[in-house]
Parts: sequence; structure tokens; C-alpha cells
Amino acid sequence: MSELAPAQAAAVRTPLRRTAKAVRLLSLASLVIVALATGVLWIVSERTWWGTLFTFLPRHAFLAVPTLLLVCSLFTDRRSILVNLAAMALAAGPLMGGHLPLLLFFGGTTPELGLKVVSCNVQAFEPDFESVLREITALSPDVVALQEAPAENELFPRYFPGWHFLHADQYWIGSRFPLRKVDLCHSGGVFSQPTALSVRIAAPQGAFVLHDVHLTTPRFGFQKLNWSSALDGVGPRSIESYTERRLAEALQARAYVDKISNKNDDGSPLPVLIVGDFNTPSVSRLYRAAWQGFTNAFNAAGLGFGYTAPCTRHRHWFNDVPWVRIDHILADERWSISACGVGRGNGSDHRLIWALLSRRK
Repeated sequence: MSELAPAQAAAVRTPLRRTAKAVRLLSLASLVIVALATGVLWIVSERTWWGTLFTFLPRHAFLAVPTLLLVCSLFTDRRSILVNLAAMALAAGPLMGGHLPLLLFFGGTTPELGLKVVSCNVQAFEPDFESVLREITALSPDVVALQEAPAENELFPRYFPGWHFLHADQYWIGSRFPLRKVDLCHSGGVFSQPTALSVRIAAPQGAFVLHDVHLTTPRFGFQKLNWSSALDGVGPRSIESYTERRLAEALQARAYVDKISNKNDDGSPLPVLIVGDFNTPSVSRLYRAAWQGFTNAFNAAGLGFGYTAPCTRHRHWFNDVPWVRIDHILADERWSISACGVGRGNGSDHRLIWALLSRRK
């Protein structure tokens, strides 16, 4: 019996070695795939039709696979642990847009005279606008900018008593402080809808200019894409043509923002905020082409993924679980950003986004 023990031990070790080798190879393959996907996203995002499609698809599987392999490596091949941790960090960060703000480590403090700004696309007040308002007012904001608010609503005075309001087209802006309309931006024939409403707000810390933005959704560009149109090229050409129109719209919106006067009566510059539904994530070529020079509040001070859309029901995805951050708050160099976050409610097909800012001295 003692002579058989070594043979039996070897028979047990052989499948374990094979399992460990398989986990090691799968872990390395997972890391390579995540790295390639990350490179593709940052290089090709909205540059080709499939790059646009990849930009707006969920990317959770790229995180789920190395997480599962990490669990397996704990029991079979501990040398693969670091490989899977690297794949998870790459997937959660650059690929999926996760953020860990440096303020967590360097003890950032909340400014006493901070300005809290909230933005939300309210989808024509559907499906539950009052729950959106409850979530907004729970944040105790100073300024609220809404998109897809096509008409006045009886709930506004109830939830914002004593506030100053301005409504134009699909945009609604409310403020604790006096505000006045500066201009309404049109897309110059690229699309029919106005792309921004601009106001000047006289806050106690000093006046500033706020642009409430809503750019065109990429969703309509995908409507002609199916198996047959992908093979004959009609679907891909439709997406690429629509993407170029969206790029033209974004560049025109940026030109409009740059053209709007942001000067005090004495000629000194006023701080600028740009908030709203940009309908593209910050990794996109469109976003990077149009909004350079502004700091993205969530990229600077947000925690986690900050996904804001779509909050709807899906046949092939979890209901009310967004997977892309297309709503943003942008600030110029005259602002300091101390916090940023997104809402949790599903009263609209977008989650709200908020930021706490203060004027730089």
C-alpha cells in the first residue's frame, strides 16, 4: 500500500496542475483582451461605425471575467492573482470609466461657500417627475438645470419656492439667485433642436455664466443597423454619417459657448459652467474634440462609474441599470471642484448629476 501512495499523489496532482495551467492561460488571455479593448475604445471611439457601437455598449463583461478568474486563481494558481488584479483595474478604470478621486487620499475639504449645481434630463416629465424633484431637492442645490422639460410644470413652484426660474424651448433653469437669459443656441441646421440655453447667474460669491446643453442622441444613427444592412454597408454608413453630424453639432455648440460674452462690466472674466446631456461619454472622440479646456467634474471628483443612462426597461439588459455616463458638468479654470456624484432614482431615463464647486481666488 505504501508503494502506491506516491503514484496516487501524482494522480491527484496532475489534474490540479492542468487546472492551474488553464487558469493561468485564461488569465493572461483575459488581460490581453481587456488591454486591447481599452486601446480600441480610446483610439477608435466614434471614429468608425463599430467604434461608435462599442462606445455605447455595456462593458461589464470585461470586469466580470477577470473577477471570476481571480477567485479561481486563489485556489489553483496564485501566480495569476496579480494578472487578474491588473485586468480588473484596467477594466474598471480606463475601459469602464471608473474613478477614484484623489481628494479621498489628500483630505479635500468642503468649501464653506460652495455652489451646488444639479443637472438632469427629465424625459418630458416621464415616468415619475415628482420623484426626480424629490431627489433633487434632497441635495439642497443652489442651481438646477433641466433638459427635455418642454413646458412649465405645476410642481416647480412647490419644490422651489422663492426661486428664480427661466424656461426656453426644452430647457428649464432654476436658481436661488437672480438670473437672466443670455442666449439660446441653435445647431445651424445640423439638427432641428436648440442645443443650449445660456444664463448669467448673480450668485453671492460672484456672477457666472451657465450653459444648459442637450446634444443629439446617437440612438437614431443605429436604427438602420441590422444583419443585412451590416453586410451591404448601409447600416455602417448610416452610423458614420450620423456621427459626423453629431460632431458638427458639438463643435458648433463649443463655438457658441466661446462666443458668448463672459465678461463683467469692468472687463474681468466670469467663471463658466457647462452642464447637461451631452449624449456622449468623455472617452469619445466627439467629446474630446469639442470640450477640451474644461474640467469634467466627475472625472475630477467623482467616485465609481457615475453612469447616468439609460434608466429604462430592456429585453437584453437589467431594468433601470444604466451603463454609460453621458451627462456631465464641466467647469473652466476659475472653478475648484470638491465633489461630484450621480443620482439613484429612476424617475427619468437619465440619472441626475450634481457637483459642488467654489470660485478660485
